[in-house]
Amino acid sequence: MTALWAILGMAGALSLLRLSGFLLADIAVPESWTHALTFVPIATLTALIVSSIAARPDQSAIRVLAAIGAAIVVWRTRRMWLCIVAGMGFYWLLRII
Repeated sequence: MTALWAILGMAGALSLLRLSGFLLADIAVPESWTHALTFVPIATLTALIVSSIAARPDQSAIRVLAAIGAAIVVWRTRRMWLCIVAGMGFYWLLRII
């Protein structure tokens, strides 16, 4: 029964968050907030990558090498889908070796 209350609480909080977006749509956001919010996507992506690399200490070297390989691919091609495919390819290739 506790899980049900947790799920209902999260659903309620999410509904309130979405409703606040509609209610506050006409309010102007300060320029400093807009500038600060531009860093949210890269900070989120960095947090996901770092936590993924640190998740399994026995595979850290393989994951770091695959991430470096994927970074080189995206740097050279500027195509995100190719970065994902190359990163997964590097990861699986390095696990086999």
